[in-house]
Amino acid sequence: MAATTSGRQAVAVVVLAAGHGRRLGPAGGPGPKWLIDVGGEPIAERHLSAIEEALGTDTEVVVVVGHAAERVERYCEARALRSRLRPLLVTNDQHAQRNNWYSLLVGLDALEARLGDDDVVVVLNSDLFGLPEWIGVLLSAATALGDVPGALAVDVVRPLTDEAMKVAAGPSDPDGRRWCTAIGKVGVADPVGEYVGLSALAPSGRVLVHDALRSFADCGDDKADAWYEEAFQDVSAASPFLTLSPTPSSAWVEIDDLDDLRAAERLVAAPLTPPTRGSGPASRPRAGPGTRSRGS
Repeated sequence: MAATTSGRQAVAVVVLAAGHGRRLGPAGGPGPKWLIDVGGEPIAERHLSAIEEALGTDTEVVVVVGHAAERVERYCEARALRSRLRPLLVTNDQHAQRNNWYSLLVGLDALEARLGDDDVVVVLNSDLFGLPEWIGVLLSAATALGDVPGALAVDVVRPLTDEAMKVAAGPSDPDGRRWCTAIGKVGVADPVGEYVGLSALAPSGRVLVHDALRSFADCGDDKADAWYEEAFQDVSAASPFLTLSPTPSSAWVEIDDLDDLRAAERLVAAPLTPPTRGSGPASRPRAGPGTRSRGS
């Protein structure tokens, strides 16, 4: 059962941690990305600490593993000696053949029988680096979706680059919410911000995404290289279902390469205060096209 607190929706978390992190070279070690050391602790520690503080130690956490899965298992076993949080590890045996959409499908499949009727599922990319308090703000927001089918954590301040996962949105509705109308690295007209790799799906939104991912599986190799955000796009094209949840600041890094790792280490050494609109990004702007690791 997912964690719940009076007046808040219960939340479970699925971490997509099957990717290798080859673009990091020797700095990535034996992998996976989720265990990369940043400022003395692995990304995993920041994520799990944020979950504990924002949602509680009884939170249902599913970690989708693939590359170097045994290292994640050893890490979680060691961590269990000092924490009541007990992540469930499930294996993506297609992590080398299919991109991260398949990891999300594996994670949602694993959670399906473990969730309550009203539970929210947070999707968390293993390469999203932020300090626990920053991640905690977004996790806490997931407990208050209400009647919204889902939400995307979007940085509406940081300048967009070619590699950014761009998000477009319509005007605010009468309740002040903005709905995602398009998401992708290319072909997104008039983007308003960048998706950071954390989203929340209420039951109705989760069903839509789960069905879209199952259809990807039916496509064979045609969808092998798709990102799970493509499923978000397919559903949104039919009818917007994700609201925008602005990040508390631009103090985050998607760690793909060595420069990103250095930016994350600088963030640990000198955390940024929340920027005002028009201020610079937390890490260097990344130019040029790139690819995400499979199964991340």
